[in-house]
Amino acid sequence: MKLLRHTAFNLIGLGAPLLVGVGTIPVLIHELGPSRFGLLTLIWAVVSYFGLFDLGLGRALTQQLAVVFANEEHKKVGPLVGTATVLMAMLGVVAGILVAAFASWGVGLIQDVPDQLEAINAVYAMALAMPFIVLTSGFRGILEARHAFGIVNLIRLPMGLFTFLGPLVVVLYGGGPRLDYIAWVLVAGRVIACIAHSYWAWGILPKERSAIVFQIDLVRPLCISGGWMTVSNIVGPLMGYLDRFVVGAFASAEALAYYATPQELISKLSIVPSALMGVLFPQFAKISMNFSKVTIETLERAASLITALCMPAFVLIALFSNEIMTTWIDLQFAQSGAKILTLMASGMLINSISFIPLIWLQAANNSKKVALIHLIELPLFCLFLWIGLGNFGIMGAAVAWVIRIVLDSCLLWLTLASLDSRLAMVAKKYMFQSIFFGSLIYMTSYMNFPIAWKLVILLFTVACFGLRIIKIFKFERQAHL
Repeated sequence: MKLLRHTAFNLIGLGAPLLVGVGTIPVLIHELGPSRFGLLTLIWAVVSYFGLFDLGLGRALTQQLAVVFANEEHKKVGPLVGTATVLMAMLGVVAGILVAAFASWGVGLIQDVPDQLEAINAVYAMALAMPFIVLTSGFRGILEARHAFGIVNLIRLPMGLFTFLGPLVVVLYGGGPRLDYIAWVLVAGRVIACIAHSYWAWGILPKERSAIVFQIDLVRPLCISGGWMTVSNIVGPLMGYLDRFVVGAFASAEALAYYATPQELISKLSIVPSALMGVLFPQFAKISMNFSKVTIETLERAASLITALCMPAFVLIALFSNEIMTTWIDLQFAQSGAKILTLMASGMLINSISFIPLIWLQAANNSKKVALIHLIELPLFCLFLWIGLGNFGIMGAAVAWVIRIVLDSCLLWLTLASLDSRLAMVAKKYMFQSIFFGSLIYMTSYMNFPIAWKLVILLFTVACFGLRIIKIFKFERQAHL
């Protein structure tokens, strides 16, 4: 498996938009104002969340196609792709209807909305994009099953840039700070992305495949395979975005901006596990069928790589959170958001490393266990959020977010360990390691180091984990000589 090369493709596709976002978000906050920008973060959240409203069919399609391609059973490709595409198109329409139906109610829940009609019209626009958003996840799944990560990121890169540059062009040159205009521009981008994915997905399928048709007898196996992924795809991201909606509903749109801005920055750093997830999912689907020493080595190498890639970025945030927020936005945002940024950085590191057991469990047909974990967490997270926000404001909400992530990580690693004694050692090692590193990052932020010492600590971290990456690179290179 060319782990590093494919991960690098994904990092470029996901990382470049992050850099653009760093530059555009301050301008958007200034032009839109904190309240409207808070609502824009909700629009981004809705787009990301409903991109997973495919009942797990996107992942199920990737998983089944990866096995079919490995066994060269090309006659199964056409019916699989055709059936999944029809189902996802129907689900996209349902998602759009739901978004439109609850638009007025949802906007009405948010405190201090500058213009309710404008916000509702923006939601209506996003409802129209839902079928295209859901279908895109399926077409991307086909490309990932074929390991076409270069093509995936050739599309992902410009569309990721458009997510930030589109709203910027609207507020500067296209009609001022109107959320509905921004939403229509984002809809156009999603439609174009869907068309591009479909073109390349059809083109990359093997020539020996059978006709692309809807086959009724494949509906059940696809839905069973994706059914429990559906629960995770709905509940998992819901917990990822629920806090934003709760802060907006029970605090204010302005408070949401101070909470969501550091969270938006931190969430973008999930590009590393996301980049690895796309590469590892089809690979784990294949190797989990034939358990061996190579399986354990692949799992540990992936966990080691994700830790090494993430750690320097989160140490940087822990050491320079005040400077980052002041330079990026302004002093007022730094006073409200720097501590939230650091706390969320510690949580996101733990979350990033726990992508490994998440991917393995889903790829190895253990999606039910992941879904049950998420169902256990949801009511607990709601309770933590209610207590934290009610008593400590947005900082309390951030603490609740981190507690939920630590619980999620521990449950995923322990579930992985329970599958096989050979997995247990790796699972327990990285569970404790991730919690230790996350705690270390948070404690570091409270130490008043001089700038020179901060730089030394950062360089030392980069050097240590850089050596780990080089070691993995050498192993990958030798394995493919």
